[in-house]
Amino acid sequence: MNNNKKKFKQQKEDGSIFQRKDGRWVASLSLGVNIEGKFIKKVAYAKSEEEAIEKLEELKKTYANNKEYVSVSNNSFADLMFEWLMIFKKSNVTARTFENNIQNFKKHIEPYTKHIKLHNVTTLTIQKIINIMIEKNYANQTVKKIKFLFNQFYDYAIDNNWVSVNPAKKIQVKLHDRKVYNNKNSYKAISPEIRNKFIKALDEEKDSFIKPLCIILMYSGLRIGEALGIKWCNLDLKNKKLKIEYAITEIPKFNENGDITGRDRVLSDTKTTCSVREIPLLDIVINTLSEWKETQKLKSGKYNINLTAREIPIFANNDGSFRTYDGTRCIFERFLKRNDLKQYGIHFHGLRHTFSNMLFEMNENPKVIQQLLGHRDVKTTITVYNSVNNDYVKNATNKLNEVVTQNISQNIEETQNTKSTNEMTDDELEDYIEELILEKRKRRKK
Repeated sequence: MNNNKKKFKQQKEDGSIFQRKDGRWVASLSLGVNIEGKFIKKVAYAKSEEEAIEKLEELKKTYANNKEYVSVSNNSFADLMFEWLMIFKKSNVTARTFENNIQNFKKHIEPYTKHIKLHNVTTLTIQKIINIMIEKNYANQTVKKIKFLFNQFYDYAIDNNWVSVNPAKKIQVKLHDRKVYNNKNSYKAISPEIRNKFIKALDEEKDSFIKPLCIILMYSGLRIGEALGIKWCNLDLKNKKLKIEYAITEIPKFNENGDITGRDRVLSDTKTTCSVREIPLLDIVINTLSEWKETQKLKSGKYNINLTAREIPIFANNDGSFRTYDGTRCIFERFLKRNDLKQYGIHFHGLRHTFSNMLFEMNENPKVIQQLLGHRDVKTTITVYNSVNNDYVKNATNKLNEVVTQNISQNIEETQNTKSTNEMTDDELEDYIEELILEKRKRRKK
């Protein structure tokens, strides 16, 4: 036997035995490949061929009984990521966030990774998934969420020694803001020319909660969940203010497959701690809510319940319970259809955008608008809640045009009224010099 070469005595699908140059025997068990395409192996050393064969069998038994090894070897990338989502991710985020995570996984990750093993998913694999989403014009936020999911899962895989490198770290997500070039839905707020039409349609809604609900959204900037969650005890009609403490939230319930089986309606905390706030109310809101309170008082006798009691929701059902978002949205959609407003793409959150836009149109301080809207970061207020349409731009340029034109006219008039000193007589020149001297003395005194 030539000791200068490795001596292979046994070669199987996942293991081999060979003798090294120094005479030692090696038992090697293959566990797959890493992200760089290199084999992952477990080795054991022996003094003889027989001992090496025994150690190879021991390695097989050890890793055959290792649940993680079996799971990684037998399951696809999608299976492993789904298991991570259901066991770890689900318990660490809110139900609404998990709903978004599982939907993104099933739509954008699972279809491309359900037939691939973990060790065969490379940076190229993930980049192709990202590129497909970009080509299909998915929102920048959605694309970044997919990359974030990949990153989190690979951090978990590295912690469990499944892989040694995170291929998602090198993924490029450089997107231009397509909203600038997309005219559809580029103006989230109700445009100024549609606002009057919308308000007139609301005035026709007699004894319906739709009018006071839309008025408070449009002129107070509440989120729909916050509006549905306010009670009469939160409203101070006398001092014209409203306290926002809670919001109605729909909590999804999931089965073992990650599918939504139902939703629980709960009164929860507001979206952020900054969303807990006390806001002053406009007269139109106070008057509308006062009228609505009288309407609810008349209904109280009919339904044998005090619909204006302190702990009753302002926009309660006839039995005093909180309204659901889905039910409210359906009634709102029917209202839009009746009044030929469907074509304008009006929705509840658009009313909140309208409130912020009206303040921006008045050149209000963004920090003030941030506090009224309950935003954590003023950047959100400025970048997301400040839509600009052509009328907005035209008004601004018209104002600038008026100022520039006025300055030019004023300069021309002053030039025309100023008489050249060359045209003055001696007496006029002496009077002019005397005026300049008096003016100079006045300035010195000041």
